[in-house]
Amino acid sequence: MKTRVLIFFPAVFLAGCASMKAANDLNILPENVARGDPDNPLKVKEYLQTVLASPDGREVKAYERKAYSVTTKKNIFVSHSFYVFYKDKKMEHTLVFTATPKGSKLNGTWMLDAYSDVESYNLFLESSSGNPWEVVEHHSRKGGASLNLLRTTQSILDRLNKRYTFFGPASVRDLPWYHHLWMALVPPPILTWLPMLILGIHTDNCTSAVLETMVWE
Repeated sequence: MKTRVLIFFPAVFLAGCASMKAANDLNILPENVARGDPDNPLKVKEYLQTVLASPDGREVKAYERKAYSVTTKKNIFVSHSFYVFYKDKKMEHTLVFTATPKGSKLNGTWMLDAYSDVESYNLFLESSSGNPWEVVEHHSRKGGASLNLLRTTQSILDRLNKRYTFFGPASVRDLPWYHHLWMALVPPPILTWLPMLILGIHTDNCTSAVLETMVWE
């Protein structure tokens, strides 16, 4: 138990430091400030409705990568998930549920083509890049990697219409190992599992938004 605690708290501390820098970048970097555009939900909704109306030649996949930068170590506390929609085997859009900068009318939003998602995915495709963002495709528990396009798209639309707000720890809210993880590692004195569950109601982040809307074939 002591070993687990020693591993746990440095990981949370480093994740917190990375998160604070990411929050600052969200507020000042032009490519990230775009996440606060109040038109984002409408753009996403219109695109998803187009996918439902014209599914031929389209598919969708989900990916995980480092959360904040190529230098941030990826672990269960610091990871990021996003969708990629394809048309005729070529990327059409990336899609993510993301935090929003200060001053935005939104508190969390679905967004098309977030800069870091597009960049990390393009580097993932380039074999010479070394995949610095450590992008990997999500697979089902049975080993498959095929998402049902129509049902996944409708699932995302349903989630968008519920207007979930953004909350970081929501990423592990509904995962099957959630309670076991926090009890085994000894939760921090403030963020114990019960308050986490309560705070997680009607909130999402990039990970939970993807994991809870994927529909496998």
